[in-house]
Amino acid sequence: MKLIKNYKIPNEIISLLSPFTSRAYIVGGACRDILMGKAPTDIDIEIYDISTKNFETIMKQIGAKGVGKKFFVYKYRNFDFSLPRTESKIAYGHTGFEVELTQDEKIASLRRDFTMNAIMLNIFDKKILDFWGGINDIQNKTIRLINTEKFKEDSLRVLRAMQFSARFGFKIEKNTANICKNIALDDLSKDRIYKEFEKMFYSKYLFYGFYYFVKMDIDLKIFGVKFDKCKLLYKFRKNPHPAYFLYHIKQFHKIDFSFFPKKIKNIAKIKKKPNKVTNRFLYALSLRYPLQIWSVLNDDCAKIWLINNNIYTNKYKPLLIDKNNPKKSILKEIKNKPLKFICNS
Repeated sequence: MKLIKNYKIPNEIISLLSPFTSRAYIVGGACRDILMGKAPTDIDIEIYDISTKNFETIMKQIGAKGVGKKFFVYKYRNFDFSLPRTESKIAYGHTGFEVELTQDEKIASLRRDFTMNAIMLNIFDKKILDFWGGINDIQNKTIRLINTEKFKEDSLRVLRAMQFSARFGFKIEKNTANICKNIALDDLSKDRIYKEFEKMFYSKYLFYGFYYFVKMDIDLKIFGVKFDKCKLLYKFRKNPHPAYFLYHIKQFHKIDFSFFPKKIKNIAKIKKKPNKVTNRFLYALSLRYPLQIWSVLNDDCAKIWLINNNIYTNKYKPLLIDKNNPKKSILKEIKNKPLKFICNS
């Protein structure tokens, strides 16, 4: 593994924890990112061999905010400090878990979703604990669950598998994908669903995410329709805009994306590209909005022509408008332009 060079936890954190323990680990996505040579933005640190009383005392000393006291989690700057725990599903929904503390790293790591997110990096001696083969899975670009029964307790993990695949270009191991396919998503709030999709919308390997979106029946569970992945898979090899995914899948089915933010929804509603794009179509469309985003969403269709005709970042401005019948006069002006075919599908 290419452990990120010279990665260091601030001395302030080392000094804070060293009087109490020699076992404090960077865990979860932060550890995964470090091992992949990426600098993490948010860092989860799991602290062993410390009493809950001492833990809460030092958290108060530094002004850390309790963001999950039931789960013994405190936030300080870009650090999330927590105590090692086990979680058992006892009720419906993402808060229906019973929590118990543990001092066994392997047992604590069982609550993680995937092997790549269960690796632990000791902040003091930099030693790595990898109980489930996460390093090997990262090297093989594989997303694999740790424990089937524990995995099923949190349905959000199905969407996490999808967006991790899209972000990293990793394949989801066959058994993991099959289990994901058979997990219902009806206990998830629309906000939690959107947050996972949002990560996919900004991803480099969108076509991986779309493949598993269809293969694991997420399309059916979230949107109530089944997509033909062959028709769209080639499209998502590029991902030029966060609305690219929704814009293209809505062209094949009428889908409900009411729970997505207004900005994404409005962009996704932009006019579909016809089979043959003419100058008249582009002029008429640019009466409503500049066509830069439309062009980006359609793989830079007509980009140079739009720039040259000043409707890439600007709306079309008619030369003559009849005040008595403005709409008719504007359409007449556009129809009088010599017809040109600009680009095809």
